[in-house]
Amino acid sequence: MQKQDKVFEIINQDSANPLILTCEHASNAIPAGYENLGLPAAALDTHIARDKGCKELTAALAQKLGCTAFLAGYSRLFIDYNRRENETDLILAESDKVQIPGNQNLSAAERRHRIENYHRPYYRAIMAKIDSLRRQGITPRIFSVHAFTPQLRGGAFRPWHAGILYVKPNIFADKLLQGLQQINGLAVDANVPYDMRRYNTGAAAICGEDIGLENAVIEIRDSEFDNMSVGVEKWSNLLCNILN
Repeated sequence: MQKQDKVFEIINQDSANPLILTCEHASNAIPAGYENLGLPAAALDTHIARDKGCKELTAALAQKLGCTAFLAGYSRLFIDYNRRENETDLILAESDKVQIPGNQNLSAAERRHRIENYHRPYYRAIMAKIDSLRRQGITPRIFSVHAFTPQLRGGAFRPWHAGILYVKPNIFADKLLQGLQQINGLAVDANVPYDMRRYNTGAAAICGEDIGLENAVIEIRDSEFDNMSVGVEKWSNLLCNILN
């Protein structure tokens, strides 16, 4: 498990590049005092706790493109930065049929504490960056980096290498989708394995769609990062070639 003492991290905070990267499931860390939410360490090294490879990929993209990136500091099991504040799934009592003891019968006060001290500061920071770019006459676009497990427990196998997700079609999402679909050997489609038109949540929706900015989410099958260095190099190069 990662050690962590920051609610979120920022890379290239002062960049004037219009592209803003976000990674809501970058970490598997649980804040001190929560005893790993009652979970064994092995559970925190799986897809229920973080998106494998996405922290590393987001950091690589930020360095190669010179753009600002926001990386959530704690696990989606503690609070899911990829949900809106009012969503039931913001704090899960169960994830992929695994019970989360530290989230059972959560009090309203504890829910507020996690929102106010972890979730809300992350979004305030992203919005502050958007406002800063706009004051410079720069129109931002939001790109969120995620990964999906090839198969949930009891679920069907997910055959895609990646999906590009969006609530409404926009030029940025379309450019990413078309660029990836032109690469031989990659199975890529729109709004798979999750359909943002149905869920309408996460940083791309909250900080992009809701305020009229172009946005997209990429979901990459996490087996692409079984060899971390190879996977990060492959996907950072593919995406940089399109984004450039």
